[in-house]
Amino acid sequence: MSPQTRTKDWILPIAIGLVVGLVILLYQYWQKPISSERELTLKTSYADIIEPVLPFTVSILSNRNSDQNISALAEDPYFSKFIKPGPRQQTSLGSGIIINRQGTVVTNAHVIKEANEIIILTNDGDLVQVNRVLIDPETDIAVLDTNLQISADLPFEMSGEDRVGDLVFTIGNPFGIGQSVSMGVISATGRQQPGLTQLTDFIQTDAAINPGNSGGALINANGKVIGMNTAIFSSTGGSQGIGFAIPFMHVLSVAQELARNGKVTRGYLGIDVAELTPTELGDLKAMAALKVTSIAPGSPAAQAGLMVGDTLLEINNTPVQSRIQATRIISQLMPGKRTSILINREDERITLEVTLSVKN
Repeated sequence: MSPQTRTKDWILPIAIGLVVGLVILLYQYWQKPISSERELTLKTSYADIIEPVLPFTVSILSNRNSDQNISALAEDPYFSKFIKPGPRQQTSLGSGIIINRQGTVVTNAHVIKEANEIIILTNDGDLVQVNRVLIDPETDIAVLDTNLQISADLPFEMSGEDRVGDLVFTIGNPFGIGQSVSMGVISATGRQQPGLTQLTDFIQTDAAINPGNSGGALINANGKVIGMNTAIFSSTGGSQGIGFAIPFMHVLSVAQELARNGKVTRGYLGIDVAELTPTELGDLKAMAALKVTSIAPGSPAAQAGLMVGDTLLEINNTPVQSRIQATRIISQLMPGKRTSILINREDERITLEVTLSVKN
C-alpha cells in the first residue's frame, strides 16, 4: 500500500467525526433553555412586559367653559339669532399615571388646565372622582388626588441611564379611542424644548404620541415607567415620529413637592447670562461657559460677589452649556442651601459660595 493511499484512509474517518461532532454540538445548543439574548432576538410579543403597567394607566376627560363658537352657524348673521349666546363646554382628552397605592394620578397641566370638571377612567372601565388638583405650570405637571385604591406599587425606573436606541412603549388614549400601546425607540435624551418648558430635559422618541397621549406612560423594555408623554413635534397635529416625554425622576420630584406643599419652591440666583461663541470658548480653554450679562441688586448672586462680565463655568460641579440649562439647574436647587459656582474672572478661576433664595 502506497503512502498516498494510507493518507486517504485516515482523512475520511476524521472528516466524518468532525461533521458528527458539529451536528451534536448544534443539537445540544438548541436544546438548552433560551438565553435572554436569544429571547430578545426571537421575541414576537411584548404583552408580558406591558401588562403589569396597564392597571396604572388612566384616561382623563376634562370639561371647561369656552367663549369660542363651536358652530359655524353661530357666526352666521341669520342663524346666530336662534343660537343662545354664552360660554360653551369644551372637552379635552388626555392620559395619566397612578403613582402610588393611594390613587394619586400625575398628568400634564395642559390636560386639565382651567377645567371645571375632570373625569378619570381607569383601565378596568371604572369612573373615579377627583378630590384635589395641584398644578405646576412651569413644568406642565399636575397631580390629581382621587379615592382610587390600588394594591401594587408602580413599576418605574429612575436610573437616568436610558440610551439612544433603547426600545420603548407609549401607553395612552390617542384621539379618545381608548387605551392604546405604541412601540418605538429612544431617539435622543436631554432634549431642550423651550416652547414646552425650560425646567426639564426631555426624552425624545419615535413611538407614536398623538393628541390624547399627553400625561401617559413611557415604559422601557423591562416594563418600567421611565417618562411621562408630554408633546409632539408635528406640522399636522398627528404623530410624525418626534415625541417628547418628561423623565420620570423629574415627574415624581415635582409631584412629591406639590403633594407636600401645594406648590413647587424653586431656587433664585438673580443673574442673566449669554452664550459664548466657539471662538470665545476656545480662548477660555473651556468646553462650556456663559457670560454674566446682568445681576439683580440685592440678589444672592450680588451678595456672593458675582460681577457682570464674569464667565460662568460650573454650578455645583456641573458645566453650564446654555442659558436654558443654567435656568433649569438653578431652579431645581433648593433655596437656603449653599451652592458652589465656578467662574472665570480676568483669566483666573474662582469658586464662589452662594445661598439661593426663593424664586417669586
